[in-house]
Amino acid sequence: MRHSSHAVPVATCYHLASAAHTLFALCDTPTLRGSWSLSLSMTNSNSMHDAAHKTETVRAGRRVAALMRHGHFPRPENTASAHLALSLSDEGREQSEAAADVLLGFASANGLVIDPYVESSPLLRAHETATVVVDALKRRTGTAFDITNRDELIERGLGSCANLRFDEIESLLARDPRIGPLPAGWQRIPDFQLPVPGAESLRMAGERTAARIDESLASIDLNEPTSRLRLFVAHAGCLRHAAFVRGVLSLENAVNVSMEFAQIVLFEINSDGQWVQLAGNWKKRITAAQDPKSKAPIDRANQEPAL
Repeated sequence: MRHSSHAVPVATCYHLASAAHTLFALCDTPTLRGSWSLSLSMTNSNSMHDAAHKTETVRAGRRVAALMRHGHFPRPENTASAHLALSLSDEGREQSEAAADVLLGFASANGLVIDPYVESSPLLRAHETATVVVDALKRRTGTAFDITNRDELIERGLGSCANLRFDEIESLLARDPRIGPLPAGWQRIPDFQLPVPGAESLRMAGERTAARIDESLASIDLNEPTSRLRLFVAHAGCLRHAAFVRGVLSLENAVNVSMEFAQIVLFEINSDGQWVQLAGNWKKRITAAQDPKSKAPIDRANQEPAL
């Protein structure tokens, strides 16, 4: 088989080579050399920038939320205590004092430093609990703590029915032709919202509480190398439903568990935002016993109606 070819004159080759050499010399100036280098390295530069950006978003230390229920207080019988302005009992103060040692034990066992910034529900029993705990921690560690009240950590609100007895709520709303009888066990149905102004469901309370905890922990400097434990003092209803909306508790468990007074449950929040229970246990609620004056399930350990 014959291959056709086209001969190129030697003179032409010489002129082409000379032109190429001249072009290279012209481009090899400091300004053009930099532009050429920038153009050639653009793809690698972008890749390196992306990699550096990803590295910058990786946290240096662990972030752990200590969710604590307030201590014992003199709750009126069969009453939705959510927004009652009641203070701790002597028992509640003792519980809160003891919780400081529990926190220190948790922190030591998990290689954590207790963060000096503490958040609390603005309700008096929660704020007092936080105050007793941080005072005890300061005596044990010498560290000064700062408490900030956050409305997002308040208990589920019942709106215009707040602080009424459960039987009063049921009786009043049953007489409203637009509403009728409330569903059995309404106090503990996560998505049930009393049909009155200002009321919210347990899920709604959990969502705002969880969002605040996430936001608070995210405010810690990403480059802070210390693994930190931050304390949040609030209420059993909003705290367990915060765990529910973040996928840590199932729907069934959210309904059937509670928290002891001054109990602490620890969650590590991963860099991807996932909550993982690290320590502490939920309290199994006993629903078989019934208050003779109400159909509300009784929490036998604390002798309080379910909410």
